Amino acid sequence: MRKHFPEEIIKITSISLKKSLFFLFSAAILTGILISCTPSTGNHGSNVPDVSSVQMAQNMAIGWNLGNTLDATNWENKTNAGISTEEEWGMPKTTEVMITAIKNAGFKTIRIPVSWHNHITDTTNYTIDYAWMARVKEIVDWAYNKNMCVIINIHHDNLKNSELTGNIGFAISYDENKQTQSKTYIAKIWTQIATTFASYDNRLVFEVLNEPRDVDGEVANNEWNCTDENIMDIITSYEQAGIDAIRAVAGNENRFIMVPGYAASGSNPQMLDAYTMPTDSATDRLLLSTHAYSPYNFAMKDMTDTVFGDDDKASLDYIFSYLKSNYTDKGIGVVMGEASATDKENLSERIAWATYYFTKAKEAGIPVVLWDNMVTASSENNTDVGERHGYYDRKNNNWYFPTMIQAMMKAVYGDNYTAQ
Repeated sequence: MRKHFPEEIIKITSISLKKSLFFLFSAAILTGILISCTPSTGNHGSNVPDVSSVQMAQNMAIGWNLGNTLDATNWENKTNAGISTEEEWGMPKTTEVMITAIKNAGFKTIRIPVSWHNHITDTTNYTIDYAWMARVKEIVDWAYNKNMCVIINIHHDNLKNSELTGNIGFAISYDENKQTQSKTYIAKIWTQIATTFASYDNRLVFEVLNEPRDVDGEVANNEWNCTDENIMDIITSYEQAGIDAIRAVAGNENRFIMVPGYAASGSNPQMLDAYTMPTDSATDRLLLSTHAYSPYNFAMKDMTDTVFGDDDKASLDYIFSYLKSNYTDKGIGVVMGEASATDKENLSERIAWATYYFTKAKEAGIPVVLWDNMVTASSENNTDVGERHGYYDRKNNNWYFPTMIQAMMKAVYGDNYTAQ
């Protein structure tokens, strides 16, 4: 999610330790999802040929985004901006205490969006600043060492077609020279990331791009909606460059990789129908990456729709039925990498949304990764209604809406989860 997108700590109730362990073990057997993110076969390492992408998605269960943090960028500064950018969009510096709280809440996956273009020291080889890579690795390790699944990506490096000349990143363009520049950039960034994390097992997932799109609609005439197969082919070719670069680095031959269609839309079947996933030298290691702040009028738009009604349920039924029928049922794992319902001071309705959304996703075998930018209706910077996606108060280490988090956990795990 870009900074302006258009469209209770939880724990197991413990009557007794023995009863709690029995409850968890039973749930794991019934659902096929273990408490850890590691594949249900119990195998470790990046080479786990007997675990499918669908099983991997199910193992990810439910996740949380470290939003507006390592992805933050100053659009006026496309040179090496240093590690202070982590706090540039108002987020406090990430700590291990925060990651522990996310883990303790019941989240099994953490997505760490990362922008790289403003942390480059060499514009020929696109060398990533050592200090920046070390900071990314530090945060990844906090989650990874807690046995969580971790997703890292290329996030806000998508420029306008007209911006790419003389700048660092990639852009959707019909200009073959710009396409070559874009693919070179993507490949070099992923080569460095794959090298840094080569020894990490399948708990670490790479997401090649975030919401690849024609920024400001310079090429496709619409930034967020496109069914032009020519544009889709460009996106596929960019993703192919990233995948090939990852696979070429020893230790990453069978790592799971997430790939999105145009703008990572998970709510527009027409757009997904026009998108072709790239090829892969590994078998069944690609996961479709989708985002759906849906239904849009309730989850993102202005204050005119604050009630979660039957029409909204029907919309979610349609989205998850499509993804299940066209991907999960066909053996392609799907990850809903971003989702949220903006805070319109309608908590009870948002709880209803969360219960329904996460239930339908669970039925479809799709993990949902909650977007969190720490902005609520009561925040100082709450002027944009569509941007109120705050859930965890990182400054005070508590949850803004603990009952909403509890609803999500119950939808995924059942009634054995209660709020602290």
